[in-house]
Amino acid sequence: MAKLPKQAIRRIKIGQSFAEYDRSLDDPSIYVHTPALAAAEDPESSKFFFVGRRGTGKTAIRKYASLMGESVKVIVPEIFSPSSTLQDLELFTNVRQRPFRSLVSAFRRSLQIELLRLWAEAQPGHHGTPAKITRELDEFGSLDFDMRCLTFISTISEALVAGDDKRWLVENKAAGELANEMKPLASRNMRTYTLLIDSIDDYWEGSDEGLVYLTAFMHACLETSSQIPWARTILFLRENIFERVRAIDMESSRLETAVVGMEWTEKQLLEVIERRLNKNLTAKYALGGATWGAFFEKSKQAWSDVMEYCQRRPRDVLIYVSNAVEAAQLNGHERIMIEDVQQARRRFSVNRLRDLGDEYSENYPAISLLLSRFYGLGREYTLGGLESLIRKLHNDPEIVRLCGAWLFDNSSPERFIRLLYNIGFLGIRSEGKPAKFRSLGPQDTSPPPVSNATDVVIHKCYWDALDLQEALVRQLPEEKEFGKIGVIQDLPGGLDPTEYADNIDLATSELQELPLGRPGAADFEEIVGDVIKLCFFRALENVEDRSRDHEGRIIRDWIAANRAQTGFWESIRVRYDAVQVTWECKNYRDLSADDFHQVSYYMNDVVGRFIVLAFRGEMKPTYYQHIKRVATDKKGFILPITEKDLHVFLRQAKNGKVKEDHIQERYDMVLRKIS
Repeated sequence: MAKLPKQAIRRIKIGQSFAEYDRSLDDPSIYVHTPALAAAEDPESSKFFFVGRRGTGKTAIRKYASLMGESVKVIVPEIFSPSSTLQDLELFTNVRQRPFRSLVSAFRRSLQIELLRLWAEAQPGHHGTPAKITRELDEFGSLDFDMRCLTFISTISEALVAGDDKRWLVENKAAGELANEMKPLASRNMRTYTLLIDSIDDYWEGSDEGLVYLTAFMHACLETSSQIPWARTILFLRENIFERVRAIDMESSRLETAVVGMEWTEKQLLEVIERRLNKNLTAKYALGGATWGAFFEKSKQAWSDVMEYCQRRPRDVLIYVSNAVEAAQLNGHERIMIEDVQQARRRFSVNRLRDLGDEYSENYPAISLLLSRFYGLGREYTLGGLESLIRKLHNDPEIVRLCGAWLFDNSSPERFIRLLYNIGFLGIRSEGKPAKFRSLGPQDTSPPPVSNATDVVIHKCYWDALDLQEALVRQLPEEKEFGKIGVIQDLPGGLDPTEYADNIDLATSELQELPLGRPGAADFEEIVGDVIKLCFFRALENVEDRSRDHEGRIIRDWIAANRAQTGFWESIRVRYDAVQVTWECKNYRDLSADDFHQVSYYMNDVVGRFIVLAFRGEMKPTYYQHIKRVATDKKGFILPITEKDLHVFLRQAKNGKVKEDHIQERYDMVLRKIS
């Protein structure tokens, strides 16, 4: 048995399980070279769509591509939650017809201009550039990606609706003509320019219009990457969203040829952990089991326990092992003992249950509440047992109020089983065979057939969080009440789930109807306060108004204690000493230099140097100059939050989403702009 250096356990830094916050990923040596990573770094690869469940490494690959690539840009589009309704969705079902092709052309042209902007940055002066490319950059290059997409969609749609064939042909051919001008640029510089499109689900509302937009966008990505030799557009997409695209796209086989799945082998998962265990050691152990064996007592049993409870995702393994390391540190062990691994199990289970509800909250709002109804019941169900559970769910007022929109469409045992199978909550067992659970990749999506002889088995990783009994449920008595689980009922102010949802609906409707300027200023301040309390209560506590008098009226801004131990708010507290977070409210569309100057006065050594500036408009290029000035002069950060962002926070909170990815992405976007 290898002997660990003294206090090696205390110095372990596994890193954050969420790639967005993981500083370890700034080190190229920490990455495991999977087929997906190889496809991302190979400029000749024909794989452009990286599809997988949450926690399978999509964001990590995006970080790696940004770290290692010379000419790379990250795009987080907001276009996939369109506020306008397409006139007739049926017209967009045929990918070869004009309506759908119009969308593809608009997206393709916008992608090409984004690539040209990236190319132009590396070609100072770019003398001899074709006239058409120069015109496109001059006219549309200054627009951000979403505004450019909307401009092109509006222009080509107007021609289509008006029946102006000549104008439509001109607009539709513009993308192809621009691509032809772009192809010869490869002879001047063979570098590959790459767009990384990520965080689609930040603004994803799951609407039919958004799905049509996304499907057209994927075709545009494929055509752009295939036809321009020096360009790649890589899209990172959650598996459940890709499944919906595949369901409506008659020619999805074209897209599937460019898909790479995020599957992981057991060997690769072990390497993920071993590289991180080795990171702080001067003399490193060998990979392939030697490192694990040095750190873990009864290493084979310990690894078996971890694999049995994880779903072959790197995030699962990182969370479980991180919990075991913390248990060993707390217990003062010089190695990670088998009891540390077992002690970590319940904490891991609670995390996984919460993360599952968060992952599918956009598809199935408040699904975490439904999953909580399994609390204290059995680990396995016959078909009849599951039918009795479904009947009880239909008689539960909270479930009907918050989950009814999708539950009633999946009320038959077969559809209910398929839903829970697809999200990875349960497996299907037939004719004495081992239970089959959903694979992580986009290829194997069909569950085994369901019959009267079928039993379903809840995955082990949820047993501890739900305190499931070792029992096969054949029937649930009508009089038996559902149990309660604290982690799911973690809501602010003692609200129950129905009251919580009602408060969010009220804040959302008031924000939609609120007048701009002074007439609605006080109400906007109240709504921002509600957003803090309803959406960020897990991290920001003791939310209090900080009132001041201005021109005869009381202006109410907000200050909250930052108590976060993990995630976005924890990183903000550490980076900006932000033990308190101030939220400044501006009920108008356009911010001025005075607004940024004013909020910078709130930054000091006592409360910290991080301010959230909520307003009703959209980001403008001039705002980044003011934020950069404050960052330089005050060593602080002002994060503008738009009205659209406030709606996203409210929608995600109502759906049960607890991950802070949207505000993290807003912060990252501003940080990139001022760096």
